[in-house]
Amino acid sequence: MRHNVKRSSRNRGPNGNNKKNARTRVYESNGPETKIRGTAYQVTEKYELLAKDAETSGNTVLAENYRQHAEHYQRVINSFEAEAAAAVAQKEEDISIDVSSAPINAQQPQSEMAMA
Repeated sequence: MRHNVKRSSRNRGPNGNNKKNARTRVYESNGPETKIRGTAYQVTEKYELLAKDAETSGNTVLAENYRQHAEHYQRVINSFEAEAAAAVAQKEEDISIDVSSAPINAQQPQSEMAMA
C-alpha cells in the first residue's frame, strides 16, 4: 500500500508538462547498422558522415538510408528553430504593443512651462 507518495516535479514546466529545451535534448537513434546518441545536431552530423563513408565504400543503398536518417533529424532541427523564431517574433510584438499603448506624458517640458 502506498501512503502519500509525492511525485517529483523536477524538470516540469508550469503546467506540469515535461518539455525540455529541444536544442539540448538527447536523442537515441537506432540506425540501420548502429545506434547513435546525441543532440539533433550531433545525430545529423554523424549520419551525414556515415553516408559519406558508405558512399566511398560503394554501398549506395546504405548511404541513401543514412541520408534519410540525417534528413529526419534536420527536420527536427528546422522545427525547433522555427518555434524559437516565432517565440522571438511574438516577444518583439508584445514589447512593441506595450510601448505603443503606453500613455503619452501630458506634462510639458519645464523649459516651455517657464516661458508661459
